[in-house]
Amino acid sequence: MSKVPEKQIPGVYHRRVGDIVVTAISDGFLDGSLDVLRNIPQEEARQILADNFRPARRTQVNAFLIYSAGRLALVETGSGNYLLPTAGKLLENLSAAGVDPSQIETVLLTHMHPDHSAGLTDMNTGKRNFPNAELVVHENEPKHWFDDAKMAAAT
Repeated sequence: MSKVPEKQIPGVYHRRVGDIVVTAISDGFLDGSLDVLRNIPQEEARQILADNFRPARRTQVNAFLIYSAGRLALVETGSGNYLLPTAGKLLENLSAAGVDPSQIETVLLTHMHPDHSAGLTDMNTGKRNFPNAELVVHENEPKHWFDDAKMAAAT
């Protein structure tokens, strides 16, 4: 009798671009409400999703390893243990790809939404997930996210 699979195959995809190898690593997915959609009635959007066998407005969360000139960088850190249970798979999938987080020399964040940056640390312990990495982020990002007045005004 065959054993039924209990886990998905890890989400890892390699692509060579000249001398650089970029590896997409899945952090999982997030299902969201239809409230963010514009210029379409929600019932029409719901019907389009249902007609295409989609349970929700689903967003895939990915990070990217960049192997270049003997160095290793990570673009985005996924959602860590903040947006469980459907996301937060980055560390597991890095391991499946043979990468120890301590090997990563640079972490680049495009912006600091939680699905891009919450994987920097373990939210339960405060431990850094990429202990040897330099963090690179635009200087305006922390200013925005740590501005109490801006956060209080947000919807």
